[in-house]
Amino acid sequence: MSESSDRISQHYGSVGLASRILSALEQAGKNSSSLTIEDLAPLDQFHTRGLAATRELITFAGVKPGWRVLDVGSGLGGPARVLASEKNCHVTGVDITKEFCEVATLLSKLTALEHVTEFRHGDATALPFEDGQFDMVLTMQIQMNIQDKRRFYAEIFRVLKPGGRFAFQDIMSGPGGEVHLPVPWTTRRESSFLISVDALRETLKQVGFQIETLEDTSEEALAWRRGQPAASGLAPSILGLHVVMGEQISLMQSNQVRNLEQRRVTFVRGATSKPKIA
Repeated sequence: MSESSDRISQHYGSVGLASRILSALEQAGKNSSSLTIEDLAPLDQFHTRGLAATRELITFAGVKPGWRVLDVGSGLGGPARVLASEKNCHVTGVDITKEFCEVATLLSKLTALEHVTEFRHGDATALPFEDGQFDMVLTMQIQMNIQDKRRFYAEIFRVLKPGGRFAFQDIMSGPGGEVHLPVPWTTRRESSFLISVDALRETLKQVGFQIETLEDTSEEALAWRRGQPAASGLAPSILGLHVVMGEQISLMQSNQVRNLEQRRVTFVRGATSKPKIA
């Protein structure tokens, strides 16, 4: 993998992640032999507005039962497990961080979803799949780490079946200037590759997507962020992203409030499709 990919993996990965998560679950009184989607949500829904945003995006995308879905940048597998358990889909996740894939596999086993989810260590700009394999591709806040946007979206387009759908929740650059660092996706400016909504729209069109809906969700994101412990000065609960990313996550999340308030970032939700073959 490239030097950039290594930096991303180092940012997210850490030794002992599985042990920390299992310990936190035990401290929170969760039974590891019968975990639910809701039990894991504070840990594995690693994006703004958490489980609610995942469910909204799935509805927004019009997911049908039985679809084969690819989650690019699948993290700890939260969205994949929601799709598998609530929409009866078979979901494959791909993530650049090896530890995330290993923990995602473990958590799927602990939620009895190991037969309908699988996770592979791989690069989003070189997906390890043949053309036309998936009914839908999902991403939730990953393109900020990816410099080559055209290659990234072209890979998603390639692995979709004709008529397949691509749905996403993402963070784009806003008119307010450069973001305050650190943020959840990076501590270093050279590893942040935000683009404008207009640039996103143009890139999607260039690789062949038909854009169906592209909507601004910044106000919902800001309202949610302001209600989080990091923004209100409260101590985090036992279960939270600090278990995954360390105590610096509080500063990262506080900076996201500032970035949203100052319009340095914009949140969008989109649905696109790959044209059917005539």
